[in-house]
Amino acid sequence: MKKLNLKLQFDNRGWYIFPVLALELTIAIVTTKMIILWALLLLTLSYTVFRNQRYGLLLEIFFMIGLGVCLTQQSNLKAPHTNQIIVNPDQLKLKNDWLSGVGQLADGQKVSFGSKIKANTRLPNSTLCLQGDFQWQTIAPATNKGEFDFQKYYQYQKIYYRGVATHIKIIKVSPNNNFLSRIHSFRFFCLQSLKKLPHWLSVNARSLLLGDFDSNETSLRQGLTNLGIIHIFSISGLHVYLLIDILIKITSILRIPRERVEIALLFILPIFAVIAGSGVGVWRASGLQIIQIIQKHLNWKISKHDCFAIVLLGQTVFTPYVLFSLAGQLSYLLSYGLIVIQAPKTWQRSILINFLSLPLIIFHSYSFSWLTFLANILLTPVFESLIIPITIFSLFIQKFKLLLEILERLFALIYTPVTALANANWTQITIGHLNIIVTVILLGLTLIWLSEFHSHWVKILIVVYCGCILYNHFPLSGQVTIIDIGQGDSILLTTPIFRKTCLIDTGGKLAFVHHKNTNNRVEQITIPYLKYQGITHLDYVFLSHQDADHIGDLHVLLQKFPVRRVCFADGMQNNRAVARQLRPFQQQVQFMKMHLGDTVAVAPELHLKVVWPNHLSKGINEDSLSLIAAIQNKRWLFTGDLNRANELKLFKSNYHIDYLKAGHHGSKTASDPQFLKKINPQLVLISAGRHNRYGHPHPETMANLKKLKIPALNTADHGMIIWNYSYWHQQTWKVFSKENIK
Repeated sequence: MKKLNLKLQFDNRGWYIFPVLALELTIAIVTTKMIILWALLLLTLSYTVFRNQRYGLLLEIFFMIGLGVCLTQQSNLKAPHTNQIIVNPDQLKLKNDWLSGVGQLADGQKVSFGSKIKANTRLPNSTLCLQGDFQWQTIAPATNKGEFDFQKYYQYQKIYYRGVATHIKIIKVSPNNNFLSRIHSFRFFCLQSLKKLPHWLSVNARSLLLGDFDSNETSLRQGLTNLGIIHIFSISGLHVYLLIDILIKITSILRIPRERVEIALLFILPIFAVIAGSGVGVWRASGLQIIQIIQKHLNWKISKHDCFAIVLLGQTVFTPYVLFSLAGQLSYLLSYGLIVIQAPKTWQRSILINFLSLPLIIFHSYSFSWLTFLANILLTPVFESLIIPITIFSLFIQKFKLLLEILERLFALIYTPVTALANANWTQITIGHLNIIVTVILLGLTLIWLSEFHSHWVKILIVVYCGCILYNHFPLSGQVTIIDIGQGDSILLTTPIFRKTCLIDTGGKLAFVHHKNTNNRVEQITIPYLKYQGITHLDYVFLSHQDADHIGDLHVLLQKFPVRRVCFADGMQNNRAVARQLRPFQQQVQFMKMHLGDTVAVAPELHLKVVWPNHLSKGINEDSLSLIAAIQNKRWLFTGDLNRANELKLFKSNYHIDYLKAGHHGSKTASDPQFLKKINPQLVLISAGRHNRYGHPHPETMANLKKLKIPALNTADHGMIIWNYSYWHQQTWKVFSKENIK
């Protein structure tokens, strides 16, 4: 059998200095107080100057100018005090009666905003000046482990504030008085035109040609991400090279000299990058092509590695956080992999590239699909030879409705099963959280393996991956986690080693919330945290009562994550709202009706006992399923939204509880002082939303706790709250944020 000849191709032209400078520049901008880093940076620059004074000095000046600009932009940011925002039309998102987007203030500061607006408002194809009663605040950070951090996401785009208005109006339509505004207006015109196509053709055209992914197609986007093929569906280098190839073929037919076409590309590519949505991938690919054209015409001798590193350095100066996002990391890592990995066949290179990207995908999403490798081999050619050409072809046949309908059905036949398969739980392999050191080690080992291609490196990689799985799937400690889901309840209980898992309530969105956050709490917070922990299923889900802020997202959890048993007080199944959520899942989940005195032995170190209700439940607050959890030598009490009168009925005499989950989010309708005296908890945990409309926790409740000298922790102040315990009876408390979260 012929041995596969794979090797990494390097040269010795000193290309290494560019990625080193780019990396140091990125870190320096973020960690400007690290003296050691600055010393390392100056040492690198001095070494460059020593080797070649002319180019070294040029690099140093280039670096200092870029750093100065970036730091100046960050240091001058102040809280906005204006009611006007300038917005390019293609940066607006209108969904029903909610308008959102990104714009600029008069001083040039970028901001995010959202406001109610009249449904189906027609937006002008021009730069807009919007006026509204904006309430400005810093973008909220993530407050749970595993949760996507929108604050960091926007900070990477130099956006630090968000304004929310109850109404907004266009007070001025600015003329397109500069070239960039005209490009944005043209992009907006294209977006509006492509929305007229049938659904799947429209989704394809807007994402593949303009870099605009339909916010309603979250299932498709998540599926493509799970399969690891989102890079071929989004604007990337593939599309830049396709554009160049089309232009060259057309101009060749027209007998236009190649040199003139290449000169024209120097101007066309930046314009195309803006029209295509200014994504990391399109700017990287455009930058590489521009440098290669310049070096060709000026007769410079720059290796591929040098071109790659110069583009990385340039993009780091203009976009300092480019390597802090998954898109930036994957774009440059995969691009670099294509440069250095030499494989005789395309499918072999595709597989190796996927191995290279695997550590980053796990680092960001805590899991990967075992279909990734197969999907890249099978679907990449389909996209290149079928989907992209058909998408472009559909732009020219918009008047032929029958033909469009045929193409629409073809795309539906492709995407419907792909989405279903990609989002299926059985296709996902959950690894759990990897810290950054382990991720770097895995990337390094993968590069070494690809360079030498010896089997012993594969064995080392397998050992490290298996070690990560064992560490996350067989933890040395158990936990009780008060998940910060805002105004609601969701508590996770786990045991050590052979982990068992229980979730008390799922949380959910209150009925009056119509905007701001369209994602449900389970998909946004709970499931990412479960995957972060390496949890692949839930053994038990306990439902306290009917309220949406406790079980509103139950149906989403049962649909999106494996659950073995759902437990609730007997009688609650007759509640229409509860039955509506349970009915679709009665074949795949075991339902358990709980009665007073029932005990669930989850594990030797975790038992749950029902202490309320003492009658058939109607699912209302007064019937809340109340549980005592005996965990090692500690007792927890969870009471849902149980009222004061029924709290006093739980125990006939004093019954010590170590930790109490405050009833009804700290409302004055719960946590009766006599009840608190009877159970005498060491600590009270409160789950409440920040700035919630109910004023939870109520000042009366907090005053009672203070009077009884009972300390309290509130998720609204500290985010996620975790109590860890181990077989060795070591117990620790952790909060997500030691400082109060605003």
